Amino acid sequence: MKRLFCLLNLLAMPLWASDAPDEAAYAVYLGENGVLVLKLIIEVEGSTPRGAFEHYIDHLMKSLDSNGDGTITTEEANGKYLTDNDARQAQLTPSSETVARNLVPDTSPADGKISRQEFLAYYRRIGLNPFVAFFQPNAEPQNGNRQPRRGTSPSETSLFLQLDTNRDGKLSADELTGALQTLRKLDLDHDETISAAELNPLTDTVVNQQRLPQTQDRMGSTSPFLGAGFDESLQKQVRRLIEKYDTTDPLKSGLPGSKVRNQKLSPQEIGLSQTAFTRYDGDGDGQLDFDELRQFLTHPEPTIIITFNLSQDSPLSTHTVTDELLDKVKISPDGSANINLGSTQLCLVKNNVSRVPSADQFLKPQFMAADADANGYLEKSEADRAFFFGATFQDLDADKNERLFLEEVVAYFQLRFGVARSRVVLNINEQGRTLFEILDTDRDRRLSFRELKSAAEKLALWDKDGDGLLSDSEVPLQYRLVVAQGTLPALEGNVDRGNPTGTLAERATGPLWFRKMDKNRDGEVSQREFLGDISLFEQFDQNMDQYIDLTEALSAPVESLK
Repeated sequence: MKRLFCLLNLLAMPLWASDAPDEAAYAVYLGENGVLVLKLIIEVEGSTPRGAFEHYIDHLMKSLDSNGDGTITTEEANGKYLTDNDARQAQLTPSSETVARNLVPDTSPADGKISRQEFLAYYRRIGLNPFVAFFQPNAEPQNGNRQPRRGTSPSETSLFLQLDTNRDGKLSADELTGALQTLRKLDLDHDETISAAELNPLTDTVVNQQRLPQTQDRMGSTSPFLGAGFDESLQKQVRRLIEKYDTTDPLKSGLPGSKVRNQKLSPQEIGLSQTAFTRYDGDGDGQLDFDELRQFLTHPEPTIIITFNLSQDSPLSTHTVTDELLDKVKISPDGSANINLGSTQLCLVKNNVSRVPSADQFLKPQFMAADADANGYLEKSEADRAFFFGATFQDLDADKNERLFLEEVVAYFQLRFGVARSRVVLNINEQGRTLFEILDTDRDRRLSFRELKSAAEKLALWDKDGDGLLSDSEVPLQYRLVVAQGTLPALEGNVDRGNPTGTLAERATGPLWFRKMDKNRDGEVSQREFLGDISLFEQFDQNMDQYIDLTEALSAPVESLK
């Protein structure tokens, strides 16, 4: 009878993202006082993530239909679609992905022909979905303990002291606005960044040596986020919910006189409203068991709805389900959505589609720079000196004639780039609890001048007591959630992925002049770094933000620099 109640309750719910092309993605945050369900409505190039993914499949099938008969044979497709091994090598799926190896799309039926549905099912089987989430934890010392809490990090202490010019122990709006000018004198190497070592040259080196290099991981057990598209089975996510919230406190568990964990969650434990809780409580016993929690994670009731239009340069829009959440959600001047949860803050931002150049735009400058004799192709010795993002000469030389042409390089990466661009990616970075860590959005242990300019905008978000001043204790633990159209990790550098080793977050892409002028290797050329005439800088800086980014560099008239 109970299973019948659960089934009827499930049928009454809206379809989940994996079942309906117009449904949103969800991220469930495991807060201290219960769950917070973020519903992410994402538009990419006029479509949903699923629609964009299916559009890629349609484009792929059209390109594979060499004879134009509307049928894709295995011979036509051979070597022209991404394999599971290709996907892992391109870092589109983690090497630890527990999927079968050497899969083929021609399965239902195995008739030598590949249908649209077979391609869609194949890519899902190898771990490529329209929406995917990654989690990057904050750097940890080698001894396994968390980084010292706020105020104890040498770089953090030095940053507060440097910015607190009146020495009152708090930072005002004027002090944060003047952060750039205050710290500019510390830029001893003139690279337009303030490193942790420059803030505290005597002791921060030791701190950096204690840090472990971090790589981007799919959602793991240390992540405080759950949902579809995260690299955990639904069963494991349910177990984490129970482990997090199931308590022996009878006031929370709703079981008077009981002092044991019952492996179920009450409304007080999970933090759902009574209306939302009732949707999942199929047997009406006031407790959500394993099966009912599974339904919750499959069809979560949203707490806050955030709309992302990745095709437009516009602020995020938000909608709270209850009025009491209104004062917790703010849109900052940079267009990001900030959710204040006391000692924790979620900062949601987007990367627009227009800022992602195509594969040939990335690769052509690299190829031309490597072609020393300008004969239109690369010999192995030339290719070995080039930077083709980890791909070997043998990988790229499709016809095995010992000559590498631009078309071969572009075709190799376009196959991977096309799949990556067809997906929407949610990157979640745990920024930390200190002012230095939160301002260091690319997590390279350096504060760029652009990052410092945003400092004053954070004051209103963190000023808990409303005195117009920021004390060290008011800086929250921040998670930065970045929604973007996917691209190859090798091509996009360290943007929003983190680089806690203390080295510069190097971006080795773009025209030769752009890479040479980009002294601090942050992927942008400032007016100070630009070696040409100021009028040329203003011409190249199309959005007039005082920086030339990669997209602007690729579209700049190179002949103007000669």
